[in-house]
Amino acid sequence: KQWYQRRVPITAGMVDDTVYCYEVMQCLRTAAERSNDNTTLQKYLYFKSESWKGVGAKSCNTWHIKSADGIKLGGAASAYIAHIRDVSENDSPIYTLLALTPCKRLWSWLGKQIGSGTKDFGVYTTWVERNFNPHSTGYLEYLDHVEWAYQAGVVTAEKALEVFTASIQGEVNFFNSVARCEPAKSRTRLSTDRSEL
Repeated sequence: KQWYQRRVPITAGMVDDTVYCYEVMQCLRTAAERSNDNTTLQKYLYFKSESWKGVGAKSCNTWHIKSADGIKLGGAASAYIAHIRDVSENDSPIYTLLALTPCKRLWSWLGKQIGSGTKDFGVYTTWVERNFNPHSTGYLEYLDHVEWAYQAGVVTAEKALEVFTASIQGEVNFFNSVARCEPAKSRTRLSTDRSEL
């Protein structure tokens, strides 16, 4: 395991997420390069690639990552990224947007579940409001493109379900791969037992 996976499990998840952002940018670019017959989709995929590039660059800066290529990912993140990469390289380019929809949709859904927008998260309020915006509808853009492709006969329901299901499972596995903090076992927890002082 890498140093960050041994010491602070949540950090491993954040570093994996940073690499995920970088890889998504690459996958969107790959899909764009393969969508020569649809310039509207091609331009959109390039546009989204640049958007993810910005997110990835910000995360790399936060975590002091010079090159995402040098990071050894956890198994769940690696498998999820491999799925998206496979879709972007081998399936019709529109399926790349579908493969990314669960991730895009998840954050606003989580925001609704935790009450984002209440400004009641103390020092984390700004971070929660930015990352868990319950009113974000960016995923609908992805679905609009997929619906158009479905209506045009480019996307089939069977393949769409296969790609979407694999991505949902990738999200679940990725979330569950981050070790949860167990305060009772933490070496840094504060004790109320004076004999330990």
